Parts: sequence; structure tokens; C-alpha cells
Amino acid sequence: MLKTWLAPLRNNRGAVGSIPLMFFTLVAAIFLYLGIDLYGYIVQQQKLTVATNELLEVIKAENGYDSANREQFNRLIQKTGIDPARVTLTATPKLVERGNTVEVEASMEYECIGLKPLGKTVKLPIRVKQDGLARTFFR
Repeated sequence: MLKTWLAPLRNNRGAVGSIPLMFFTLVAAIFLYLGIDLYGYIVQQQKLTVATNELLEVIKAENGYDSANREQFNRLIQKTGIDPARVTLTATPKLVERGNTVEVEASMEYECIGLKPLGKTVKLPIRVKQDGLARTFFR
């Protein structure tokens, strides 16, 4: 079976040609890099989702979002390895009545490096949106 796979790579004398082998190695390396990029994208999205969920729980307890919550969010995503300057965050401002919806939306761009050998850079957006109900009752 191996002979049939290597048949296109052999010349008339039966030796494996070096140019097709190098081309195959390049293509395999690019696919490997793309696989690593896909894994990195999924991990970054999961980290941002966890941080957004944590912020949502705080916002639900406090009935809204303010600058102190942003500082908490920044510290949390720094611990996970994400640069806070790259993350855009929008949320429902404070003083929401109990039972009303509060929302948190975080977004950032992930830069793929798998196509850099070909001179291409691809930036994929990561967007996480969470919502819940405010918990504190105002009188």
C-alpha cells in the first residue's frame, strides 16, 4: 500500500523526487499550523466565555454594569492570558430593576498565523454574548 502512495513521488529510476516531497512537507506544515490556529481560536473563545459569565453573575447581583466591574473583568482576563486592550466590552448600565434583563457582550479579534508562510494574515472575530435577570429589588 505504501508503494501506491509513493508512486507519484518516484521518478523513472525509482528514487523519490525531492521537490514533490518538499512541497508535501510545506502543505502538511500549513495544515498543522491551521489546526493549531483552530485550537487557539477555540481556547480564546472559551476563556472569553468564562470571563463573560463571571462578569454577568456580578452584574446580575449588582443590577448593572459600571467601571469597577470593568476593572474586575480586566484582572480576570489578564489571569487567563488575554490582553484587556484587545477586548471590547458592552453591558447594561446600573440601576436595572429586579427581574429585568441585563446583558454582557465581549468581542475581540483572533489573528491566525497558519497562512503567514504564504503571505496572508487572517483575523477572525470572537464574540460572546450573555444575558440574565437582575436579582436585587429596589424600594
